[in-house]
Amino acid sequence: MAGAAERGQITLRGTVPAVCTVALSASSATLEVVRGQSATPVATVEERCNAAAGYTVSVTSRNGGQLRQEGAASGVSYAVSYDQVSSNSGALVAVRTPTGAARVGTLAVEVPASPEAAAGDYVDVLTVSISAR
Repeated sequence: MAGAAERGQITLRGTVPAVCTVALSASSATLEVVRGQSATPVATVEERCNAAAGYTVSVTSRNGGQLRQEGAASGVSYAVSYDQVSSNSGALVAVRTPTGAARVGTLAVEVPASPEAAAGDYVDVLTVSISAR
């Protein structure tokens, strides 16, 4: 063939999407509202994310860091902690460096003694989320 080249090039490209997952294993801890409790583990969190810029793990409280009786406007405040980050507002963010390996941490709460608390069930819901940076 006239004008045929002796060699050619092919450029190969691959893509790896950022994938972040979080898995929770809740403990069966019952919190002692009247006497209070410190550093009580409530869940084990397994996080995994391969994002090149790292990732964040966020914990948020439905009731703004309060255990409340159904229908109550206020309740018993508590502190939540995860991996050396703690908060009294029920919201915290842990910043992570890039890695594809699984990381396991403990989510814990501290409830101050509330001897004046009325009888009944006190509830809050914590949401743990993960996102690439």
